[in-house]
Amino acid sequence: MWFQTAQQTRLKYYNHTLTKQTMNNLIKITFSLLLILLAGNSKADNEKIKFGKVSAEELEMKVYEKDTSAAAVILYDSGASYFETEAKNDDTDFVCKFERHVRIKILKPEGFDFATFKIPLYHSTNGEEKIGALKARTYNLDEKILIDKLEKNSIFKEETTPNWNRIKFTMPNIKVGSVIEIKYQISSPFKQNFRAWQFQYSIPVVYSKYNTRIPSYFNYQITTKGYYPIKKLDEKSRPENFLIRYRDNSTGNVDSKVHQYTLTPNSNINEYYAENIPSFKKESYMLAEENYLSCIEFELQSYKYDYGVLHNFTSTWEDVQDKLIKSDNFGGVLKKDGFIKDILPELIADAKSEEEKTVLIFQAVQNNIKWNEKYRLFCEKSLRATWKEKSGNTAEVNLLLIAMLRSAGINADPVVLSTRQNGIIHPSHPTITQMNYVIACAKIGDKNYLMDATDPYCPIGILPFRCLNDKGRLITETNSEWINLETNKGSKCAIMSTLSLTEEGTLKGKVTEAFYDYEGVDIRKTISNNTDGYTEKLKSDYEDWNISEIEYKNLEDKNKPLKISYSTEIENLVNMEGERIYLNPILKNKTHENPFKL
Repeated sequence: MWFQTAQQTRLKYYNHTLTKQTMNNLIKITFSLLLILLAGNSKADNEKIKFGKVSAEELEMKVYEKDTSAAAVILYDSGASYFETEAKNDDTDFVCKFERHVRIKILKPEGFDFATFKIPLYHSTNGEEKIGALKARTYNLDEKILIDKLEKNSIFKEETTPNWNRIKFTMPNIKVGSVIEIKYQISSPFKQNFRAWQFQYSIPVVYSKYNTRIPSYFNYQITTKGYYPIKKLDEKSRPENFLIRYRDNSTGNVDSKVHQYTLTPNSNINEYYAENIPSFKKESYMLAEENYLSCIEFELQSYKYDYGVLHNFTSTWEDVQDKLIKSDNFGGVLKKDGFIKDILPELIADAKSEEEKTVLIFQAVQNNIKWNEKYRLFCEKSLRATWKEKSGNTAEVNLLLIAMLRSAGINADPVVLSTRQNGIIHPSHPTITQMNYVIACAKIGDKNYLMDATDPYCPIGILPFRCLNDKGRLITETNSEWINLETNKGSKCAIMSTLSLTEEGTLKGKVTEAFYDYEGVDIRKTISNNTDGYTEKLKSDYEDWNISEIEYKNLEDKNKPLKISYSTEIENLVNMEGERIYLNPILKNKTHENPFKL
């Protein structure tokens, strides 16, 4: 009996222990399942969001809990790109459709900027992109939900470059607490303009998704960028039917026949999405934000229809070089240089070497041609007109420089690049559309000299800061190659002070400031041929210094450091306590905080 009782007791203990363990495991499993369900519901709930169905919770929201400093938050951002066929007269062709639906909550006055939208549209001689089905509303809560619709007269179209326009509008009746929502569709005849999708912004994003449906005819290289992970659902495939019509004019008959047939490719379907994406924080000295934001891009490599010819679309850098050299507005303008023979001899009459010729020609273009502040890869007028009008875009100014250098017997070629704010060039994505700028490269001996004559303050070898963006592509008549845009020049300010300390605690003597390379470029721009104005500013900014006898050296010689010397009597800089004297020897340009926060 005792044995039985003891055994029963042990069994009860084990059962009790097992019950606790089981319960704990069940709690863990249930909690895990709850988290999975919550995550699943988050995505499922976002899939159900419809335009115009703004909830009271969204309007009552005062702060975004995951980032309480956010001025606004993107609640929902959904996009889709797919292909259809559209008829033009009796012919049809593929067009790419892009749709977007975005909803944003304004939390602070600083968030009002996100109520202005700029939608880019491309156009060329082959067609234009069109926007349609545009709907935009502002929602406010005042006991009930108030709705303000965007009026047509508040929508503006403006030209940004010769091939790009943009639709611009600002949402009506914006307040702290407003929810704004827009939806639109873009129809593009350009297969190469398959829309990229940006998941991350300078404000947080609760949910973002992008659906793509691409027929097997089109081969795109897909690239993801950024540091925040983008999720992807399993790829699916489905058959499609595209109706094609065309008129056969081969016989020249006015009553030629219209033919019709159906293409039946399979389309690959993908969904990319991300949730709870943090805001992107800028930091000093970084390149364009677009280099770091989480996004997905599509680059057309080739396309081929059933039983058709394979069309490669700028698939190599050699293709890029060939197109640029053969372009009438790039390589073609360099050959129309007859007028240069009339102006060149006088410019280089005193030159004794190739280096001196290069300097004189560079200075002639730099001092005579004013940049019109247009970033362009191609010329919009002839080089003769550029010289005559004394003005031009980046391509016109620097291709003129190259043409003049070549005419003088200097080995010079263009370098195409993307500026810092335009983003870094993808080496594996050869395309002309990445570039927006041209500079000149002269090769003398075994050394390359990079030049940009659009900036009147930059000497040879110092490119404007906007051009310092990793690498550019050197384009010659026969080939192309990468060229490093990083400079071996620095940005330095050196201060030499010879000062004596008076019994009253005043530092008295002479100060000389020397500005080298990029620092010299910046200070010359600040002075901008107005030494009197800079002198007054220097005195007012440093009232305790009692500055006098200011002298400027090398102001016009950009190849030497600019020097500013002056006499001074500095007060309130020295603390004298008994036999001890305290002073900071760093008189100017102190670093008060680390600029690199992240």
